[in-house]
Amino acid sequence: MICALAASLLALPALAQETNPLAPYPSCEEVLTEIRDLAAAHPDRVALEEIGQSVAGRPIPALHFHLGQLNCSGTDRNVCPPQALITAGIHAQEFIGTEVALAAARLLAQGDADQLLAGSDVWVVPLLNVDGHCQVYDDQGKGNKITKGRKNLHGVDLNRNFPEAAGAKSRHPLAGNRRPGSSYYMGPKALSEPETRAIADLVAAHPFYAAIALHSVAGKYLYPFCYTRAPAPEAEWFQMIGQALIEHQPHHAYRVQQSYSWYPTLGDLDDFLYIQYGILSATVEVGTVGQNLPHFFRTFKFFWISNPQNVSYWTGNDAGAILAGLDRARELTSGRPLPPGAKPGRPESQVIIYPRTPVP
Repeated sequence: MICALAASLLALPALAQETNPLAPYPSCEEVLTEIRDLAAAHPDRVALEEIGQSVAGRPIPALHFHLGQLNCSGTDRNVCPPQALITAGIHAQEFIGTEVALAAARLLAQGDADQLLAGSDVWVVPLLNVDGHCQVYDDQGKGNKITKGRKNLHGVDLNRNFPEAAGAKSRHPLAGNRRPGSSYYMGPKALSEPETRAIADLVAAHPFYAAIALHSVAGKYLYPFCYTRAPAPEAEWFQMIGQALIEHQPHHAYRVQQSYSWYPTLGDLDDFLYIQYGILSATVEVGTVGQNLPHFFRTFKFFWISNPQNVSYWTGNDAGAILAGLDRARELTSGRPLPPGAKPGRPESQVIIYPRTPVP
């Protein structure tokens, strides 16, 4: 009797997966429908924008949250109110990041984050690598030879395709390289991909003061620099933002650390936004491998290494927390970007590096 009961329980996940092997994650079209429906349901505070198109010509949607009249001209950054940015889905199979971004969008739409919106517009780009995301879902989490569950349809790792810091180099196997077959292929040149150009165009047109990129699955808040161990001028501010974030995580507090100390990356979005535009940009790695392993061992699909089965646990843990982090960044910067051109300090220095004055 006990053996029969155990066998039936083990069969339950398999039965559920016959209809959707990636349940509880929605299909690509369901995600895009939710984005459209969210904007349609809250026209007074959400504008649905198309910031670009993917390799396959799919629109890349963005939700622009605001209180009051939209008064930001794409040609004049000086007339824009403070702007914050959330991105997700840059890596094809990291579905949980998209779910956290959508959960944050729901909080913004429902009026649960009006303290932030009262002083700042917020842009949410939930599905940057829309082609890769759709392909992973269609292949039931496997990823094909081009995307490898990570890249875009040109086989480029989009988070290695942004302009590199001057003099940046690394031999670390995960840092990024120019070998097309690699999972960390940087592309033929910086911003060679339509998805990365879409983000570059967006930030060039709006004075973002802070950004958070959602990834998985290390349970970390990672801040620049990504390419060098040297400290960033605003290292103390980044740590304060990270502290505000983890103080609002009800289930699992993440580790706050400089990105390079985990492993170096070249052509990373965070370094690009911070160095070129003075944006306090950081990465949140959603979930932990340890909590994802049990379901992986039941399915032996690598998709489940990157994505927790208990989606609501992590969206509840992280969605409000990242908004709290952005609000702290707004307080620190007065809602304005810093001067571009951040340069690393001395790694051995124990002297406090004082933040620069935000751009008026």
